[in-house]
Amino acid sequence: MLLALVLVGLLAWGVRVLIFPSNDEPATDPPTAATQTAPSSASATAAPVEDANTAWDCQADLNDDDASVADSAPIVEEWVAGGYNVIPFSEFGGCQKQPSGLRVGFARTEAGSLMAAATYAMALDPSVSEEAADDVEVAVAEGPDRDKLAEKAKRIRDGLEQGSNGTASAVSTLIGYAQDFYSEDVASYRLVYEVPTSDGLVGQVSLQADLLWEDGDWKLDPASGTTFMTSDLYQGQPYIEWGPKV
Repeated sequence: MLLALVLVGLLAWGVRVLIFPSNDEPATDPPTAATQTAPSSASATAAPVEDANTAWDCQADLNDDDASVADSAPIVEEWVAGGYNVIPFSEFGGCQKQPSGLRVGFARTEAGSLMAAATYAMALDPSVSEEAADDVEVAVAEGPDRDKLAEKAKRIRDGLEQGSNGTASAVSTLIGYAQDFYSEDVASYRLVYEVPTSDGLVGQVSLQADLLWEDGDWKLDPASGTTFMTSDLYQGQPYIEWGPKV
């Protein structure tokens, strides 16, 4: 029975085209840290720069420590409201806040790529508003999949196609991750989330997040032209504990 319920929840994550929640208001009360002031080293008002090495001025102030996160989770000063859930905000990234509320601007490090993965998993949805539509350019890697996802988002904004209300994302809790691969240009993570079932139990799902360093920032490499990330039932693989409640 639990497996069936988890599969229903997983279906809501995996087959919807834009699985990510709105960037406007949180659906649930975030942790206390989400309401605190951001670290001074991460300016939310930085502007784009011409330097090809970084996309935003504020990235110059990020921590560029190249320590691996494959076996040890990075410290997150705050888990801030982002979409319908909370996202990591630290000296490793999230220094630039877009008009939609999406945070970009990450360090070109393992920690920076992980911050980007967890952020995009919960706060990237170009279908919710015209402001959010611009997030495709700054947060998604260039290519035909990005173009198709942008077109899909526009149809949803125009009311020509039904989108998701982000319920599954709103009730999920990040509990850990596993690093599949990292280089200075490519990173891949499996993010593990707890998702409550209708009978009061808890299931677990794994979300695959692939990223590329492009135009001076970590950008999401879409799974396809119909979904940003893929999800699956968590199969018990080892993971590093990490999240707002850890």
